[in-house]
Amino acid sequence: MKPSVLPPIIRKNEEGGFYLSSSSELDDLYHFILGQAKRLVSAKSAAFYFRNERGNLSRFGLVNDKSTAGSIAKHVFKNRKSILIKKGSQLKDSIGPLSESYIACYVGDEIGDLALGVLVLEGIKHFQNFSEQDLDLINYFSANLNALFKDTVLSEAEPQFFNSLTTSILLLIDNANIHNNNNRLQYFLEEIIRVAVLINTSVDLEDVLVMVMESAKSVFRTEASSLLLLDDKKEYLVFHTVTGEKREEVSKIKVPVGQGIAGTVAVTKQPMIINDAQNDNRVFRDVDKASNFITRNILASPLIVGDEVIGVIEAINTIDRNNFSQDDIDTFLSFSSACAVAIQKTRLLENLNETNFELKQKLSTLESIFDLGQAVLESHDELGLMSKTLSILTKELSCEDAGMVIIEEKNKNRIQVYARQLGIVRESFFPMPESRLFLSLMESGNPRMAVVTPQLEESFLELESYTLKKNFLILPIAPRGGNLRAALYVSGKQSAHSFNETDLRMLKTLSSPLAKAYENLRLNQEIITKKSIEKEIEITRKIQNNILPNSLLQSPLFDLGVMSVAAKEVSGDFYDFHSFGDDQFSFLVADVSGKSLPAAIFMAMSSSIIRTLSRTTDLSPSELLFRANQLIYEDSQSGMFVTLFLVNYQRRTRTLKFASAGHNDQIWIRKDGSFELLKGKGAPLGVVPQTNYQGGEIQIEPGDILVFYTDGAIEEKNPEEEEYGLDRFVNFIIERRNESSEKIVEEVYDDIREFSRSDEQYDDFTVMILKFAEVSSFEISRTFRALPDEIPKLRDFISEHLEGKITKPFAFDDILISLDEAATNIVMHSYKGTELDHPSFECRLELIGDNLKVVLIDEGKPFDRKKVPKPSVEANVKGERKGGFGVYLMETLMDKVSYDFNGKQNITYLEKTIV
Repeated sequence: MKPSVLPPIIRKNEEGGFYLSSSSELDDLYHFILGQAKRLVSAKSAAFYFRNERGNLSRFGLVNDKSTAGSIAKHVFKNRKSILIKKGSQLKDSIGPLSESYIACYVGDEIGDLALGVLVLEGIKHFQNFSEQDLDLINYFSANLNALFKDTVLSEAEPQFFNSLTTSILLLIDNANIHNNNNRLQYFLEEIIRVAVLINTSVDLEDVLVMVMESAKSVFRTEASSLLLLDDKKEYLVFHTVTGEKREEVSKIKVPVGQGIAGTVAVTKQPMIINDAQNDNRVFRDVDKASNFITRNILASPLIVGDEVIGVIEAINTIDRNNFSQDDIDTFLSFSSACAVAIQKTRLLENLNETNFELKQKLSTLESIFDLGQAVLESHDELGLMSKTLSILTKELSCEDAGMVIIEEKNKNRIQVYARQLGIVRESFFPMPESRLFLSLMESGNPRMAVVTPQLEESFLELESYTLKKNFLILPIAPRGGNLRAALYVSGKQSAHSFNETDLRMLKTLSSPLAKAYENLRLNQEIITKKSIEKEIEITRKIQNNILPNSLLQSPLFDLGVMSVAAKEVSGDFYDFHSFGDDQFSFLVADVSGKSLPAAIFMAMSSSIIRTLSRTTDLSPSELLFRANQLIYEDSQSGMFVTLFLVNYQRRTRTLKFASAGHNDQIWIRKDGSFELLKGKGAPLGVVPQTNYQGGEIQIEPGDILVFYTDGAIEEKNPEEEEYGLDRFVNFIIERRNESSEKIVEEVYDDIREFSRSDEQYDDFTVMILKFAEVSSFEISRTFRALPDEIPKLRDFISEHLEGKITKPFAFDDILISLDEAATNIVMHSYKGTELDHPSFECRLELIGDNLKVVLIDEGKPFDRKKVPKPSVEANVKGERKGGFGVYLMETLMDKVSYDFNGKQNITYLEKTIV
């Protein structure tokens, strides 16, 4: 560009009118001006409609609707007055409503001959929230632009004028921004001073927070603002102070910590800006649903006292601008600090008052607990215990009557009551139908405080009428691990007020030792009256239930179903299964001799030994049984033993190895419906100190079924003394081999029960069915050089072998992105600073059914996951990468990511479900 040949920007035509010049240098300037104008109001497009030499308007720039924009420009130019036009408006002579919003500003003198044209801005984002201030800003910009152009009318072609004009336009833009910012800063400082005065002079936290949040709403020009506080368990954020039209609806909502914008800020302790809330999945939608409110943008900041987050404040929906800016965060933090200070100050005062009150309460409670402890030690029966403890309750809670209502364990249709009335404790019994209130509270577990009104008294049955006078407090008690179902009550509060939360806390404190003391007395009486057998059975059942697996083993390789039903109160059967990664699985079924608690203990000991050996060693089934027998025999007493059948399945070879310790022959049903009995040799575990076990090995094919069972499944008899038998058992399963394993097990049990025609089982029933599925799988690996240009080859390798096999949405992209990130870490970081001549890494793909496992192996520097920093939300918002995002991205996109170092190699494991 040669400034010396530039013409003046504004010229006169032959009729004496003014128009704007055009040249390549001036066109660049016009483009720059249009770009700045769009930025000021976040417009999609912009154009100048300049008056040309012939006196007509010519468009410079691009708009989508040229016809509409041209009509608007002509109207503004004719009237010399700027306008705002909302999307959906109907222009005169237009075909339909406008598809975009417009700001059109006149460029020229309102009075005089200098009329240059019109600046048209099309497609204003969030137009509905703009105020007249936006139009004033563009008018300010256009008026000053007109003044700058006007100065060139009489200018000669001087070398520096074009550069000076460009600089002046830049200064104009900066000046407009500075002017707006100064106005906002002055208002903000005034509000901060006002808020500080409020906090220092007021003791009413509610009023202070409302005024602070109203101030924040005003300063940041938003539709609403809110303050959320963490609940006591720090699980939810609860709306405490809300401004705006939807205050009532929003105040009822709880936001889970870690969810939504507020929940995220509470976890990260970092402020956040969300300027496109409608398309951001992190936004907690329940608020908008409950309030019928549309959240467009959010500014959120944590409330921090010391290092602890106590809540979050938010400003919602800017009114006269499109978005929150990064500068807003700094000023918003001042409001969050002010709120935190106000809350902390009030809480400290409240805590001080509460502490003094609680100290008095605790002293009184300790005295009552001491008295209660003495009563427990001195009482030898239930009536004596109740006489002393109910006296303590009436004294501590300043009431006339107290009592304990108990549902009898032996007689479920009767209610036992210990009631202290007129200083005397009496034991009474009521039929179950004679209580409604006590039974409903014990069922729900919820306490209740109430005044006995005539209406309430009319609903009382015999028990309530006998116990509840004037006012009452009822507390259901059901100690954990016990069978006691009861309720404590106090009645007739001796004060002007009824019972309150303080009384409830006191009753809860005293109820625990009373309930335990009552249960201890009752248990002692049960032992004295020879109830120890029932307890023994209960303990035995718990031991056996803890032995069995909590859930079924899940794998695409097979379908597993199992059912174990005890013939009596306790069972002698047990089963187990375990997976060693994705390649090896073990299954077993066993039957322990003996009954009751000794058999249960022997079962627990035996299963523990077998589980430990099978899960911590590489022994074959025969070797494992040999070792288990040695250990079990050492602890076996009174001739107790266990029969057991154990199998080990290798996925890669489809090989199943098995061994038996005196157990029934188990069943192998082939896909075609034929079957074979799997036989093993060896004595039951625990019979002799040393014995060898001989098993076998078979090749499993998809569609095959293994049936594990104990003798109770085939030895059940009908009234004619006929056994159910192995043949009937096998044929029943073969006929239903196309059903699920779980359904087959349930149906075979029902068939055996129907065959026996008896409600009682002959023996314990245990059946486990294992159906092997058709599973597509493959394994492949390739080694790549640790160079940046090898990473595209890795992507090609992945695409070649997986693209057609992945049907789950986005899974293919997730895998490519994660592997690209992992390989980049190996190339750029793992081998950095090493002296290996030809660094490389290996990629292994292994697909089993719908599960893909990818293994990356390199020999670079050891990788320590703990040293990778957490990704910084604030740094990301500012565009400052501080590390950790690559690992975070992999662990987010993949189902499972883990790392290992074997002393020589880094091994990265990534897993993803692809179907």
